[in-house]
Amino acid sequence: MDELSQCMKIIVIINLKKDIEDYKESVKLLKNLKTRVEILKIYFLIAWDMHFVSHQFFAEINDRLEEVGREASSWKNWFEEYLISLKGSDGQI
Repeated sequence: MDELSQCMKIIVIINLKKDIEDYKESVKLLKNLKTRVEILKIYFLIAWDMHFVSHQFFAEINDRLEEVGREASSWKNWFEEYLISLKGSDGQI
């Protein structure tokens, strides 16, 4: 599934970020990740509704996707707070 592989790719890219400009890009990537997680949740909901996946599978994958979404939100908040803390008196980093 392309969405799932894109999510994993985003996570790997963010883990490689090392400087302030990279951190700014990470915030954008994490927003993208959260969107892709929501798309995956909808795909699996449709798959469950059409009886392509079992109730148990749907419940487990949905729980895992929820956790990824929460982690992405926390990670994004950390990057944003870190970038704010680096701002000088002129508002520039």
